[in-house]
Amino acid sequence: MKLLTFHTDTDRRSRFGVLLPGERVLDVAALGAALPATLSQCIEQGESALAPLRKAVAAAAAAPTSGRARAVVPLGSVALEAPFRPGKIMAVGKNYADHVAEGAGAAYTRVAGFVKLSSCIAAPNTAVLKPSWTESFDYENELAVVIGRACSDVAPQAAYDYVFGYTILNDLSARDVQMAERKEGNICIGKNFPTAAPFGPWVVTKDEIPDPHGLRIVTRVNGEVRQNASTGQMIFHIPTQIAWYSHAGFEPGDVISTGTPAGVGLGHKGPGSWYLQHGDRIECEIERIGVLVNTCHDPARA
Repeated sequence: MKLLTFHTDTDRRSRFGVLLPGERVLDVAALGAALPATLSQCIEQGESALAPLRKAVAAAAAAPTSGRARAVVPLGSVALEAPFRPGKIMAVGKNYADHVAEGAGAAYTRVAGFVKLSSCIAAPNTAVLKPSWTESFDYENELAVVIGRACSDVAPQAAYDYVFGYTILNDLSARDVQMAERKEGNICIGKNFPTAAPFGPWVVTKDEIPDPHGLRIVTRVNGEVRQNASTGQMIFHIPTQIAWYSHAGFEPGDVISTGTPAGVGLGHKGPGSWYLQHGDRIECEIERIGVLVNTCHDPARA
């Protein structure tokens, strides 16, 4: 299932929904059943919430004239919000060899990266704010793993037992600040600022993606393809990432952002600049999930 959070022009309250075939949204709350009220609750409850939710989705699809069908609205009539607010985001750096080659420095010998703050989360189809203090505002399309169960010290062979599903995270970066911080032995502000983590457009439950390392990952800026790779090109695969970061402890709704392939602004060697500018449209697409779209807004240009 594709699980999402949305509101409408006439009702600004956040609502939990399921994407149905034909670009339709099932409003879970409108069913009036004992179902989770939010996507966060659904993640926390796991299979005990997913099983009745699947039945409700099947019933709505099978009876288009029933009362359940009145809970179905066109996708185009709603505004998508970030699916949920993660507790913490553990981000993997330098996890594609071609991205390592286009940047500076050597590949990591183990899973390594930084923490992305949940306050950075931004919704699909919204503006991301270019900080006034950087001229190297960069994009990174990443497969995001949603943790579904509390755990620590997980063995790699058991890692998928703790996965709820997958979505997309655009790991926006202020490269100049990031590089300066890295010389001092940390990465913080260069990765953490308002709207630095567009997230969504929905969460796909793990049963729909049996192999997360067989997905095409593509980024377009103003329609131009910048990144085009496969998640199978990761250096450290998802079980290894979960095992390492689980030493910090995971809770339901935590997220791992799994790294980005080559094609970012930092690595551009041709004419002009690939760093994001006011008005740029960024489309982060991952196969079997969807497309996360945002636009760059520079308040100084407004």
